[in-house]
Amino acid sequence: MKLNKIFTSLKSLIILLIPLFLLGCSEATFLVNSAKRIGTWGDEPIYKIGTPYKINGKWYYPAVDYDYEEIGIASWYGPGFHGKKTANGEIFDQNKVSAAHRTLPMPSIVRVTNLDNGKVLPKVRVNDRGPFAGNRIIDLSKKAAQELGFVNTGIAKVKVEILENESREHALVNSGNKITKVESAEVKEIKKTEIVNNFERQKIIKSKKKKSPNEDFDEQNSILSDKQLAIQVGAFTDHRNAKSLTQKLSDFQAYIERTFVNNKYLYRVRIGPIENLNLAENIKEKLFELGYTASHLIVN
Repeated sequence: MKLNKIFTSLKSLIILLIPLFLLGCSEATFLVNSAKRIGTWGDEPIYKIGTPYKINGKWYYPAVDYDYEEIGIASWYGPGFHGKKTANGEIFDQNKVSAAHRTLPMPSIVRVTNLDNGKVLPKVRVNDRGPFAGNRIIDLSKKAAQELGFVNTGIAKVKVEILENESREHALVNSGNKITKVESAEVKEIKKTEIVNNFERQKIIKSKKKKSPNEDFDEQNSILSDKQLAIQVGAFTDHRNAKSLTQKLSDFQAYIERTFVNNKYLYRVRIGPIENLNLAENIKEKLFELGYTASHLIVN
């Protein structure tokens, strides 16, 4: 009888201890999971462009594009992704300003303007891929959507512009590779080509346009009628700098003229000869548009 009482007591004690044991296991599991999450929260981000990828049958081609500017629909994401890794290894925090983009390098820095209400976020860090729904061009964090005033509506019409200098700085810091600074916008290839094509039709060396009698009269009576004209774009003591400039101005038929001044050689970059003053002024205007504001007329 006593033995039965003992077994009954032990059974009751075991039943009482089981919930405590299970509670302890749950707490231990929670602590382990929490430790994992805390351990990954500070993971170092990486600079990533990425390879072409396919989502829902559509191909996307990540690339460096410091001229990027686009108007379209923005959406936002948050709770379902909070605490998870982004596409470049950072941990997504819905309470911080960040964004997902389909093709820009990560991280990139963009300016986002809500065209519905005029609110602007001057610096948004792109550190994830997306959105892939509809015609949306950017997916903002919940905090960013709050700042731009569309967290309740879910979407907004926005303008997204990449910030070149800030994006290059992040690329340099996070990649560890040397990033060469891009040339100023004034001498970008695309702008130069457009102007040169227009300029070539005017014929720098010899214009085939038929002159009117009045134009002939004006040129004959001009003090410059017997002079050779040229435009000097720059002058250098280092021949390599002069050569580099002539290469940039090759479509203008630029050349180097060497002269000896103050006991050293000076390398002048010039364009010409140019047949009349009007054409010379026209060329100078185009050089100014390209950023060569030191260009000036030379009479030989």
